[in-house]
Amino acid sequence: MAKIIGLLSKLTGSVWFSLAAPALLFARYGAGLAESWSTHAFAVIWLLHLAAILLPDGRTLWSRLKDDHWVTLFLALTIAVLTVVAASGADWPEKLRVIRIVIQASVVIIAARLLIQHMGSFLINHVRVWAILPISLAAIILTGTGLLLLPAATNGIDPLDALFTATSAVCVTGLTVVDTATVFTPFGQAVILSLIQVGGLGLMSFFAFFALFMGHGVGLGQSLSITRAVNASFTSDVRRTIGSIIGWTFTVEATGAIILFTAWRPVLTGLNTTGLVWQSVFHSVSAFCNAGFSLFPDNLESFREMPSICLTISCLIVAGGIGFAVLTALVTAFMSTLRGKRRNRLDVHARLVALVTAALILGGTVFVLAVEWDGALRGMSLPVKISNALLSSITPRTAGFDTIPALAFHPATRWVFVALMFIGASPGGTGGGVKTTTVGLLAAAGFSLLRKKPGPELWHRMVPLHDLQRAAGLFFACLVFCTVSSTALLLSETVQGEDGTCADEYIFESVSAFATVGLSTGVTRDLTVPGHWIIIVTMFAGRVGPSVLAALTVRPRTMAYSLPEGRIEIG
Repeated sequence: MAKIIGLLSKLTGSVWFSLAAPALLFARYGAGLAESWSTHAFAVIWLLHLAAILLPDGRTLWSRLKDDHWVTLFLALTIAVLTVVAASGADWPEKLRVIRIVIQASVVIIAARLLIQHMGSFLINHVRVWAILPISLAAIILTGTGLLLLPAATNGIDPLDALFTATSAVCVTGLTVVDTATVFTPFGQAVILSLIQVGGLGLMSFFAFFALFMGHGVGLGQSLSITRAVNASFTSDVRRTIGSIIGWTFTVEATGAIILFTAWRPVLTGLNTTGLVWQSVFHSVSAFCNAGFSLFPDNLESFREMPSICLTISCLIVAGGIGFAVLTALVTAFMSTLRGKRRNRLDVHARLVALVTAALILGGTVFVLAVEWDGALRGMSLPVKISNALLSSITPRTAGFDTIPALAFHPATRWVFVALMFIGASPGGTGGGVKTTTVGLLAAAGFSLLRKKPGPELWHRMVPLHDLQRAAGLFFACLVFCTVSSTALLLSETVQGEDGTCADEYIFESVSAFATVGLSTGVTRDLTVPGHWIIIVTMFAGRVGPSVLAALTVRPRTMAYSLPEGRIEIG
């Protein structure tokens, strides 16, 4: 009996058993498996999980509950919900429908927890740190593509369009080739939102969360891998860093959803409460993750006259793009000031991120106001002009939301947007681009050179030469890739031809894809098949390229010798 129970515990905790739930979902909603069969199969899986917890296996009941506490929690919550449903006054057909949904949801959650834990453990143990992101993102993109192709997810979509949408969601880009609101069902929209959330936070954060908080221990080597992947300073900071990332994410997203719900409730009268909640949650997550996906056909253009929406989306974008470590440091310093305590000093990294971010937002807003006052902003009141100019200066830095179409702006404004897109967000955040610290560090090096200093200085601190080399290398590599991508797109598409599309629109689209922005001049949906593939590759490279390059160059080699200098003429 003990051997049977032991085998049952191993079975329910295995990766193959965890795959049963997604396989059943695919069979039910993709292959047309009868509902009665899938219902019974989910019930059997749930009962096996419950039996693995309750049946004696040589451990005390308390030990079993403690060792498998997350599975126990999911099962206990399911039992509580089932009890409430059974005791309710609804008729039995409705009760059975709800019970079926609850059991299926419980099994899927448990399976997701186990699968992510197994995948995270495998990647941390067997894959180099620099390769974790591209491998995991590619796997999630393929999985998302398969889910979006299910009949339950869409009203009909081409496989290439499904791949494009999944890539755009995981890479938090926001470029679309189909209308998200009409082509995808609520299930398909939920898949897209899940891909955005996973892509925005980064797969490593999810893996580390399940490894450190859900009962799976890690060794020293694994801790070092997680430390480098989530930008923690020491291995002892990993748990706190992951907790901070997850905590900030759901706190800010929930706050944003509540504000959007309140602002939209008097306006979107055609939606019921459930639909309004879904719109609010979707756009809050999409904004915080800098994704730019919207469930409105015209993005946010219908709400340009609502400063509350513009400001809320702007704050969510900045909070997600500034980086979790910097966000924590800024909030801590602000709270200390409010309490009258001694002000916490920000480190050099946080200061540089805050300074460059503020300069880009302020400079972009002033530029848009100056150039578009009687252009794209014509006819708006002063508060509306300021809120739209603010959003228009923030969203190019990898967010992709718009209240004014890109083609409505002056060409000079669009070229400034290209520069802002290329710069992007900050390290450790949810956005893309070469990052604010790269540009800030190169600017500091230029000022130090003009002042004839031996190296760049920031707030009375010397910046290591290796960091400057990494910044210059990253900037140059991204510039080269954007040039190659834009050239390839120009070669594959009609330029100033029958459709009247100009070359700068394709360049705008290519940089938007590489920087994972999502702003579009409208040419994406008209691209040829090669053009679609170019944008897909560009989005993926833009999401993983800077991180991979940073991971590969994190530490310089220690050389046992030095070479004489060779002078190079400059200028």
